[in-house]
Amino acid sequence: MLALFAAVSLGVAFGGLVGAIFTGDWIYTIVASIAFAIGSIAGAFAAFGSFTGGLRAAPSDDGLTLPGEMALARVEGIRRTGLSVNDQPQVELTLTVAPRSRAAYTTVHREIVDIVALPQVQPGSIIVVRRPDANKANVLLDFNPLPDWARARDAERLRTGNERTVPLAEQTTAWASEPQTLSGAPRTPGNPWKRLLWVGVFGASAALVLLPVYDTIGRVAVAWASGDPASAGVVHGNRHDEIVDALEQETGGSQFIRVGFYDEYAVAAAPSEPGALTIDSYTYRYDRTTHDGPELIQPQDPAAALFDTNELDFSQIPGFIAAAKESSGIADPDSVIVVVQRSSIADDSGALPVQAIVLIDSAYEDASVTFDLATGEPVT
Repeated sequence: MLALFAAVSLGVAFGGLVGAIFTGDWIYTIVASIAFAIGSIAGAFAAFGSFTGGLRAAPSDDGLTLPGEMALARVEGIRRTGLSVNDQPQVELTLTVAPRSRAAYTTVHREIVDIVALPQVQPGSIIVVRRPDANKANVLLDFNPLPDWARARDAERLRTGNERTVPLAEQTTAWASEPQTLSGAPRTPGNPWKRLLWVGVFGASAALVLLPVYDTIGRVAVAWASGDPASAGVVHGNRHDEIVDALEQETGGSQFIRVGFYDEYAVAAAPSEPGALTIDSYTYRYDRTTHDGPELIQPQDPAAALFDTNELDFSQIPGFIAAAKESSGIADPDSVIVVVQRSSIADDSGALPVQAIVLIDSAYEDASVTFDLATGEPVT
């Protein structure tokens, strides 16, 4: 269960990381950070539980409850692995095992050994072991064998030469033990279907987190591939109508005082609610809109400053930007801002025309070019 929870959390973290890279959204950054921390902790506990799982099935001291063939073995060598659990060291023993059902063999066995029992596994010692699986070299140390095996062990310790029932190591063949748990038991083979499940859960979790921004990721990927990453932003590219539509849904109407397009976001001033003459601020960022509350400076005559976005063609803005670059001579500006609002100066008919003001800035120059949105012609 912990492993599954870790897979979900790490999948969410991966999705959050991808979302943060492609959208810059701080929410994805927070999601990735929190999910990664949770997933790392859950994964660490799951890995530790798997690694130490054998301790829950450690050999019993009563000599009765463990299955498997019993045999005598001689300790040929011992060394510490550097791992210890509750100050009890894990040791690596080279053993010559002499089962009654097959020829003797030499194997290497690792097990957590009580520090009090270490004198019993010094080189040359005869010990009793169990073989849980007759088809594997693995053994388990039995420090409290049945009385018959205790007597056989004690008798073997007194034998020499040809009297030995446990032959010398050089008289046997080597047989490698299967991977072991800390308790020394053979490790249960991993289930490939379980691993496949974890991978699937990881991928599904990441996909669900990214579901709201699939369009954004696709747009950014295309922009990067085309060599023009800025075209995936707000002021560049050709999404101005789409952004205005989103702002209209947020405000509940198409009446605005001002709409400003910036590199990564758009800001609008519009009535607090349809028909109101109090003006609030609205923001479009990360492909979503927010209502930010009252404008700091309220217009003196909001009714005169309002314009209807449904009557305007915002798809002209990329052309306005290109024309402003050409007329100003700033071909590669550091920033571009487009602000749409009514002019403060009436035209020949006495009306206040809606204009798009293109502000271009570079390290040494800046320019402002104004266009009439009704005609598409430059005004200044």
